[in-house]
Amino acid sequence: MKKLEHQPKPSRSRVPRPKPKTAASFAKFVVLETETLQTALLAIDNNLHRSVIILNADNVVVGVLSDGDARKSLLDGRLLSTPVHRIMNSDYIAIGPHEIAKARALLAQGHIFVIPVVDLHGKLVGVQTST
Repeated sequence: MKKLEHQPKPSRSRVPRPKPKTAASFAKFVVLETETLQTALLAIDNNLHRSVIILNADNVVVGVLSDGDARKSLLDGRLLSTPVHRIMNSDYIAIGPHEIAKARALLAQGHIFVIPVVDLHGKLVGVQTST
């Protein structure tokens, strides 16, 4: 009888994370402020970067929501149906299109995983990620 070897399950931390480069590629990092915590958690799970960027109806960045923020809100009794604008972090870091080096330095510190790149009007034009 041949003994089967147990193969370890790959962890999410080992999954390669592509850098977003186009509007379509960073769509998975975006949640509208009227969407629910459940939608945000699904987006966080899908993008593998522990955070999502919250936009208003005009595509202006209004906040960021991390998986830690989401977890804390659930522990505080919030429901999955809670709109993200009620639990997002509105004190976030954003950069302009010409500040990519600054973003890389911030991301290298390991506490921030997603930084929105915005134009002069605060509209999202890109995303910088930790990998």
